[in-house]
Amino acid sequence: MEPFRRAFVRFLLECDALRFGDFTTKSGRKSPYFINTGMIRTGAQLARMGEFYAHAIEHHFGGSIDNLYGPAYKGIPLAVASAAALHRLYNRDLGVSFNRKEAKDHGEGGLIVGQPYDKPSRVLIVEDVITAGTSVRETMELMKNYPNAKIEGLIVSVDRMEKVGDENLSALEQVRREHGVKTVSIITIDDLMGALVDRSITSLFPIAPDQLDRMKAYRERYGATGAGEA
Repeated sequence: MEPFRRAFVRFLLECDALRFGDFTTKSGRKSPYFINTGMIRTGAQLARMGEFYAHAIEHHFGGSIDNLYGPAYKGIPLAVASAAALHRLYNRDLGVSFNRKEAKDHGEGGLIVGQPYDKPSRVLIVEDVITAGTSVRETMELMKNYPNAKIEGLIVSVDRMEKVGDENLSALEQVRREHGVKTVSIITIDDLMGALVDRSITSLFPIAPDQLDRMKAYRERYGATGAGEA
């Protein structure tokens, strides 16, 4: 496994953003693991998270985007941290936008905060984890109100690679096919499981003996063969 991806798994464990146990996903599935980027909540952690996103964004998109869009709520700090890291590491000065959950009827009003879409913008959606893709579809629907915003792609931290709907496709792959945009992740669930057999990680973050077997069983049961680009 690439050191970059191994380092990201270790970072998630250090922040307690990757947890093991029994969790229920939005789809109602019983999952043996859970990823909560809301646990990344200090300045140092957010700076590091932004660097991981920035490296992946630069690798997959380079100079082909102008704006990072963070869907409320968890996407907001991720987009901000990513933009700051892109400027610091790659000298790319991108705009940042995000939405309110409810339209503001006073002050500047509207649903979008940050860089306005008053001129053509190539937009990258920055999300945390995608399972069913519901929030992404909501974003796509919202962006229909802003013709200057051209969605170029979607990036998430972890692709759970779970099949959605009746097709054997992951949520990332389904978004790519439905909307014709590039979909990428920093790591996939396969990367995550691969890191959990690495002694440099398990010696610091021991897991229950049956944890990896439970994750593999979950992957076999719900895993998609079609996944987004990683």
